[in-house]
Formats: sequence, structure tokens, C-alpha cells
Amino acid sequence: MQNVRVAADRWNFELSGSGEPIIPLGGNMLGDLHPVAGTLFDRFDAADCDRRFGLMADLGLNCLRQAIGVNRVFDPVTGFKADGLRNWDTFIGLAEKHGIRLMPVGGYVGGNDWFDAGRLADFGRALDDSCRFWNAFASHYRNHPAIFAWDLRNELLFSVHPLDRQDAAAQPRIEAALKQAWPQWLESRYGSVAAMNRFYASSFDSFAAVPGSVLFADKPFDPCACDFRNYLNDRGYEWCKRQCEVLRSVSPEHMLVQGNNGWLFPDMDLWLANGFHNRALHDLFDFVTIHVYPAPQCQPGGHGDPLDGGEALHFFLNAAVAMARMDHYGKPVVFQEFGWYGGGASRFLGELPYRSETEHADYMRLLMETVTPHVNGFLNWPTFDMPTANDISNHGGIFTHDGRPKALTRVFADLATRFGGRRLVRARGTVTLTCSLLGLYTSRQYQDRLWEDVHAVVAAGQIPDFRFV
Repeated sequence: MQNVRVAADRWNFELSGSGEPIIPLGGNMLGDLHPVAGTLFDRFDAADCDRRFGLMADLGLNCLRQAIGVNRVFDPVTGFKADGLRNWDTFIGLAEKHGIRLMPVGGYVGGNDWFDAGRLADFGRALDDSCRFWNAFASHYRNHPAIFAWDLRNELLFSVHPLDRQDAAAQPRIEAALKQAWPQWLESRYGSVAAMNRFYASSFDSFAAVPGSVLFADKPFDPCACDFRNYLNDRGYEWCKRQCEVLRSVSPEHMLVQGNNGWLFPDMDLWLANGFHNRALHDLFDFVTIHVYPAPQCQPGGHGDPLDGGEALHFFLNAAVAMARMDHYGKPVVFQEFGWYGGGASRFLGELPYRSETEHADYMRLLMETVTPHVNGFLNWPTFDMPTANDISNHGGIFTHDGRPKALTRVFADLATRFGGRRLVRARGTVTLTCSLLGLYTSRQYQDRLWEDVHAVVAAGQIPDFRFV
């Protein structure tokens, strides 16, 4: 195996030695346990991992995004845990054996691997522990050819994620921690309270008196609400930057990425932009990843489930094209998490009806064909069905939980054949949409209007690029 890098065209990936193109195609998680509940390293079974890697390789898949299970391999005081590190040594060896490259996803030392907003908001010991972990773990696998890229963390956001299991009092504590530097940020920006009040048309008596909400606040074109979003952007940037500096110093031949939501979704308040959307920090990473699901669209008042077909399907396909286009910053864009479900009923922000494996496969084939001119890689969520999961992960896999091929298996096999040895060409934009960040950061109505404009533009056969002002 050879390490992977971004090609000179800034769109394709290629092997560092031969220059042969490679398109990441695969899934998330090798086991059938949702990483909110744990990882396959809790009860590591090397033979089962070998079997599952083999199923992926037989299909032509080449990439797996896998939660590391940081608390199984590392203690911030004593360092590596011998048993956990041996398991990872075995795991990465099996991946290499089957030609599967890994995107190992970091977790929260002392917390949950997947979501832990409390530790994420802590720029003290928690961030120090994360840097110590990456220094140790990435040094151990320094430039290992089975690593596609180091993935900093999953879906970073300062508000508590709907799948997070924190208690109800967590969000106020998180907000209090995040706001500690807010007055200093305002002072740096405005110099004096009087200057700030003139800009805001307000009468605050101190910087500390200025409110801010981590959750999206619908205050159309309010400069204070916009400032707080930008403050969170700066917090998120610094949090990522420290860890990226560690990773680049100890494993310089590996790419870095951050497992991200798309920072705008149709039918949803901009709650995903809490300091970590790609626009705010893309320059830290080698390529851009987005997580694309139609879940908000399926909520009451949304544009509808794309598996119902018709206008609901076309709306989401057009939105998916736009999400890929707006997250392009001169680097490859990868659908790092995406998909839906088939072979049962599910839920995602609410109850979802039974869908067949064929419905699932047909939708996924159409989605990937539609966005291929705008993205360079697909990692399905998840690789294997997760029966105990309380979201679409229960029936979202390429394979069933025990490895039986699903209808979606053929879709990925066909795509692997089609992508083999190819370089992709990103479609050129034909129209530029100019968007106000002040509007997007503060107004749900403005966000909704953007998506309606996007739908009309793409439905008319145009390819949008985006300019944010």
C-alpha cells in the first residue's frame, strides 16, 4: 500500500508513489454497534473483523471510517493501554491485508467517542488530553499506508446533539463555559462599549452584558446574533488548530479531515453551524467532508421524504448538489456520511415508515449518480446494519448486521467498477448565487428562501456556485 494525497488538480486523490488515482468508496464502522453506545474494540473479535473486511474488499470497497475508541487505547496520565493498542495493531493490519484504508475518528478522552459537547467546550484539560492522545496515537502509526486520513472528530458542534445522552442541565453549563471569552472577543472587535453600541444600535453598559445563544436564534439580520456565530467560529477554529498542529508534526504524510455536518440543511435551523461548519475552518484540512441526510426534510412542515418520490425527491437531490457545491474550497469534497435505510422501519428526528431494500438501493443509486459531478468519494452510513440503534443506522447498512448482501450491495459494487482507476472531473458552475452571511446566521426565513432558490436553479439545469458576503 501507498499513502494517499490530494492530486495536483486539487480535486482527485492519488497514491503518493505511483500517482494512481483512488476514489474513497466504502462505509462507516466495521461493527454493528452504533458508536454512541460503544465500539467494536469494547469486545474486540479479530476473526470477525477479518471476515467483515473481506466482505468489503470482495465488493470493491477501499475505505472505512472507524471510531478509534480512544478510552480503550489511551489514558491521559499513564499513556497507552497495552491491550487496546494491540487490538488496534491487529485491526490496522487486517485493513492493510484486505486493501482497505482507514479514516480513524478521534473521540473524547474520558468521555464518549461520538458526542460530548461538554468536553468539546472545555479549552483546558480536555483539549490538552486530546492533543496528548493524538501525539501518542498518530506517532505510533506515523505515516502508516493503511491510514487514508486522520479524522479529528465526528460532527463537532457546541450544542448537545439529539443522539447525545447528556442530562438536561448540560446545555446551560456548556453555554456558560463557551461564553467566558465572549466579552474579550467583543472588546477586541469593537475597542469600546460605545463603539459596539453604535454598531448594534443598543445601550449595553458592558461587553459582559451582551447576550449570545449557542442554539440558533431567529433574529433576522441582527448584528449581535451574527457576531456570536462568528465568535463560536473562532472558538472552533482554535480548538481544531491545536490538534491539527500536533497531527501534522507527528504524521506529516497523512491527510487531515474533520468529520462534519453540512453547515446548511434545508428545513432546519442553522444549529449545525456552532463553530465548526466547513466555511469557518476548511483551511486546516486537506479535503472537505459533509454528512448529508434528508432527515429534516421528513419532519412536519418539511419538503417530504425523498423515498416518496416526486417533488420531495427532486428537492433533496437538488439540495444535495448545492451542499456539495457550497462546501468546495479548492479541495476534494467527500460525502463522508450519507444514506437512508431499507429493509424495515426506522426513525431519525421522528418515526419513519417501512422501506424496502429495493427502495433504499434505488434512491442511493440515483443520489450518487446525481452528485458524482460535484463530489469525489462516498462513505455510506453505516457499513453494516446496527439492529440496536435508535436511528436509521438500524437498516442503513450496505450489508445486514451479519453480513448478508442487501440490494444496496449491488449499487456499491457497480460504483466500485465504474470508479476503478478513474480521475473525476468536477463540473463547472454555470451560475453564481450570492448569499448574505448575516442573513444565513440570523434568519430562518432567509435560509429557507436560499433553498427554494437553489431548487429552482438546479431544476432549471444550472450548476450553482456560491459567493458569501
